[in-house]
Amino acid sequence: MTMYDKLAARYDQMIRWKTRLERETPFFQKLFVEKRIKEVLDLGCGTGQHARLFHKWGCDITCVDPSAELLKIAGDGFEEEDSIRFINADFLTFPEHVSKSFDIVICLGNSLPHVNTIEELKQTFRNVFHALKPGGMFVFQNRNYDRLLETKERFLLPLTHRVADNEQIFFRFNDFLGNKVRFNVVHFTRVAERWIHEVYSMELEPLVRDDVVVALKEAGFSSIDLYGDYSGTPFDPQSSSDLIGMVRRPS
Repeated sequence: MTMYDKLAARYDQMIRWKTRLERETPFFQKLFVEKRIKEVLDLGCGTGQHARLFHKWGCDITCVDPSAELLKIAGDGFEEEDSIRFINADFLTFPEHVSKSFDIVICLGNSLPHVNTIEELKQTFRNVFHALKPGGMFVFQNRNYDRLLETKERFLLPLTHRVADNEQIFFRFNDFLGNKVRFNVVHFTRVAERWIHEVYSMELEPLVRDDVVVALKEAGFSSIDLYGDYSGTPFDPQSSSDLIGMVRRPS
């Protein structure tokens, strides 16, 4: 069982979805209208928050995630006749389960660094390329590892979640292990007058800009635009918090 299977029931409590979607929605609305996007592949869909948004816009969605437990949550409330499908697969195996092509592939929430090697990243990009229709778009969002590897910033701001007497804290931090970054989540739950905690960890491949660009070009992508946020600010390896890519398969 992966870290995300274990965290699945608490996953949405760890993310400020309302704030995040308010920040991201204008970017995707503009893109979906301009490109007339209807067929969407969501790689690393998690609990399906983006898929639900795109489904409201009338899109046909295919959701892929390696965590069976996250997929169960993502599929909650949908009926068989809804234009949305859920596939338990990873970046390397999803083509075995998908027979159609898409207007757009998205991979958000720092999902790509879950590849084990740069070679796996290259294969992932090749898989995405072949999953797209000619002229189709690929949008991804990672943390800015160029800056993170330079500054060695370990700690993220803690997140709290409270409903009635149920109080939880999510404390997240990084360990720098040579060529890898280990992402850790310490989950604290208040039980009466004491706190209990669980620790979850996952090793990530810290994808820097140059490696990402080389892998995209090798896969055949053109028109590679990199941003530091969803407002379209150009990516700056020293100051941007994120690396957001918007690339296109040639027509």
